[in-house]
Amino acid sequence: MLASIQSFLGWKEVPAPPPTTVKGVRIPADGTPPHVVSLTTIPASGATDDFLFHVPDLRRYWNAERAWTYRDLDKLILLQPHHIQQWHRSQQNMDPDNVLHHPDLLYRQRQRQLQDQSCHVLRQQHSSCAGAYYLFYSFAIDDLPENTHVPAWMREGRGRCLGDVFLVKLAPQEFGEHGWATYEDIVPQFLDLMKEGPYVG
Repeated sequence: MLASIQSFLGWKEVPAPPPTTVKGVRIPADGTPPHVVSLTTIPASGATDDFLFHVPDLRRYWNAERAWTYRDLDKLILLQPHHIQQWHRSQQNMDPDNVLHHPDLLYRQRQRQLQDQSCHVLRQQHSSCAGAYYLFYSFAIDDLPENTHVPAWMREGRGRCLGDVFLVKLAPQEFGEHGWATYEDIVPQFLDLMKEGPYVG
C-alpha cells in the first residue's frame, strides 16, 4: 500500500551509493604518529551519520561491534582568509525538485544543518588543506581507550574521543546525485597542519 502511494506521488527510493575508496587520516589511540590511510565506504545504516548515505568502514580499527554502533562525527571547516565571506554565502541549499521526488532528503538535509561543526582559518602554507572534513570517533567507553592524541585545536568544544580517530574530506560540492556525500583524498600536507595548527588571530 505504502509503495503504491509513493509511486502515485512520484516519490522514488534513494539508491544506495557504491563503495568509494579515499585517502583519510588516522589518529591512533596508542600514540603512534597520525598517518594517511585508504578507507572504503559502506552504507551508513541509520546511525548519526545517516545523512551522508555512505561512510568510511572503521570496524577493523575499532574491533568491537558496539564501538561501530556508538560512533559519532563532527564537521571541520578549514578556510583560506579570502574565502570566509564566500563560504558564509554558499551554505548549501537543497534542490527543491530533488526534495519533491525524494522527501527523505529533506530530513537528511536537516541532519546536516544540525551537525556540530567548527571553523578555522588557515595559514598560507596550509592552503592546500582548505575544505570541509568529517572527524569520526567512537563513544563506546567500555570497549575503547580514550584517544588523547587528537590535536587540541580539533578537540575544542568536543567531548572525549575513544579509540582511533579518523578524518575524511568532502569534495568541493560536498553532496552529489541522490544526496550522497562526495569524498576526495586528504593531501599529505594535512599531517603538517595537524602539528602546526591553523591561524590564531
